Amino acid sequence: MNELINSDKKYQEWIKGIVDNFRKSQIKAAMSVNSEMLRFYWSLGHDMDIRKEEYSWGSHFYEQISRDLKKQLPEVKSFSPRNLLSMHQFYRLFPSAGTTKQDASQLDQPGFAKQLVSQLSDCTNPEEYVFYIPWGHVIAIMSKCGGNRDKALFFVKKTFDNNWSRAVLLNFLDTDLYERQGKAITNFSATLPPAESDLAQAITKDPYNFDFLMIRESYDRQK
Repeated sequence: MNELINSDKKYQEWIKGIVDNFRKSQIKAAMSVNSEMLRFYWSLGHDMDIRKEEYSWGSHFYEQISRDLKKQLPEVKSFSPRNLLSMHQFYRLFPSAGTTKQDASQLDQPGFAKQLVSQLSDCTNPEEYVFYIPWGHVIAIMSKCGGNRDKALFFVKKTFDNNWSRAVLLNFLDTDLYERQGKAITNFSATLPPAESDLAQAITKDPYNFDFLMIRESYDRQK
């Protein structure tokens, strides 16, 4: 029986189709989580920007927020002072990114890829695209690009277009690629990253996403 099934091309194609659809569904789900998490980080960065001005807090601003959040959410690892500072910098570098709110609930529905392409291609706000790469990539770009928003968006686009891993991104950030090719980004030609690409793997295995879903502890145990 097994030999007959294994020699059946239609059956093998069906199995391959299941595997392909599973991997595509993984990417869709991971990108949905990633987008929602980065929108939350941006929103928190926005709130911290306001609070810091309102209360004129001193140098322990992020430490205080970190302590208070960890009391309420002790299982979440992402509220370290360093990561809170990164969230604040994220908002300040891309202040209009979260002003065009996409419906994240639609990201895991049938036709997701087409919707994503349509959303990004039609979007007039290039900062919106930062929500579609992993947080670790965003931190690397902010660190290397300083306050140069056009340069940061250039590397966001390159990462998305070429499915760069963080290691590849860091290599290019240390070159003069932007100075040779860079210009302000107006729109994207967006597609879902291929399942086998480095970017897809980074998104589906990003520990920040697991932490956002509060399953980081299980992920750490399995590593």
